[in-house]
Amino acid sequence: MLRVCLCVLLLGVPVSAQVLQLSGGRSTLLGGTGGEITAFFPESTLSASAGFANGHFVFGASDTFKFHGLDVTAGDKNFGYSFDGAGLGVSTRGLFVQRNTRHTSFAVFVGSTGIGYATPFMVIAKAQHIGAGFFLQRQFDNGLLLSSLAVIDGGKHTAVQGLSYRSHLLHLAGSGGLLQNQKYFTGEADFQPFRSLSFSATHNDFFLVDHLTTNSLSAFAGLGHITLQASLLDGQYRLLKTTGASAGASLRIGSTTLRSNFYESNHRVLLVHVAQEHFHRWTISGIVNQLQGQTSFAFGGGYQGNKISVSLDHSVLFFPVSGKGFQQTTTVQVSLRIHDTALNFQTNVDPMMHVQYSTYASSYVQGPVAGRAMNNHSHSAGGKFMIAGAVIDEHGQPVEGAAIQLQGGAVVYSDSQGKFFAHVKRDKPSALVVLLPEFATPGRWAVVTCPADAVPGTDVLIKVRREIAP
Repeated sequence: MLRVCLCVLLLGVPVSAQVLQLSGGRSTLLGGTGGEITAFFPESTLSASAGFANGHFVFGASDTFKFHGLDVTAGDKNFGYSFDGAGLGVSTRGLFVQRNTRHTSFAVFVGSTGIGYATPFMVIAKAQHIGAGFFLQRQFDNGLLLSSLAVIDGGKHTAVQGLSYRSHLLHLAGSGGLLQNQKYFTGEADFQPFRSLSFSATHNDFFLVDHLTTNSLSAFAGLGHITLQASLLDGQYRLLKTTGASAGASLRIGSTTLRSNFYESNHRVLLVHVAQEHFHRWTISGIVNQLQGQTSFAFGGGYQGNKISVSLDHSVLFFPVSGKGFQQTTTVQVSLRIHDTALNFQTNVDPMMHVQYSTYASSYVQGPVAGRAMNNHSHSAGGKFMIAGAVIDEHGQPVEGAAIQLQGGAVVYSDSQGKFFAHVKRDKPSALVVLLPEFATPGRWAVVTCPADAVPGTDVLIKVRREIAP
């Protein structure tokens, strides 16, 4: 069925696109199966998605283009913004307009809202109500950041105001108002008197099916090769209140890290001791867990290679919803890269031994316009060493369709998550150039930061921004 969906999408997109991105996948965690095709033109980006979500056939499409300095999307899009702990994501179908400058971000939508499905392999909105909303964020030179969010989603109303201040030593933030017809407040304070010493306090309200509140106090200290941390937490879900405390210390000796952590919640004590060894591409961990007088052993680690990446991670998280506080989770991730195609698999095992997974694939196909551009830059066949990285804008959002050229002429494009990868023939630094005129996504762009060289086996971060049309 997934192949059928992808074929239908492929037939509906013009073959004259500069670059085509094909994605498809399945997720029991998110409850859906489907695919998406995105066509990058010089002046616009077209996307179409189709699949099954919770047993129902769903489909969607969007067209994104530049208009007088505005980023305009007609069709399906997720209107999601967060600031200072406040946030709201609404799936919309209609007209979405956004503009980002150095100090201001503004977005507005009008159309319909409803149930949405957003994954790495498809984005779909199912219209249910007439809706509208706007988001405004303004950065001032004195460190103040002002944020406003307002949404009408059927009979649910959101109006949240946020204010934050950041200096060299202090960060204060707070927001409050109405979040989907419920009173809402959140606050955060961070104090860092020295580079190696910091304190923080947070209060958060989460709007789920029922109201959830969490609070935390934490401290961190770094003393050369030794780090120390401690936290106090509490949460309330419905009438169930959960408290917890944690403390830990770690020692780094060369490529080896030794770490011990203490967790206590609702009279349950958990001790976790970890010995971790870092190699050039490998990380291996030996873990000893002590819970209520019982001892268990586990192993973790991962491998980061040119074509395949594998990781097995064990972590301890605070879950006030369950009433048990600190609980352990296990995550397995596998990523396989073959030229312009990436295969990804992730599975999560919660403390109740429930297994959920997501698997998806993404590939780029060069269109005729892109083919001519590639010829001008001597597009190479690649090699056995891989360089990976990500492209983001000045607001930290991923940039899709960014053109990156590596030493030797290889040209690659960033995907919907802003990520890119390329193969080179030698395990040594390669010169890196951002090709602004050849961005597949519409608009005028400028480079904010970009390293001069990229080293195989390490992550590269490139930051760009949209230029305002005169």
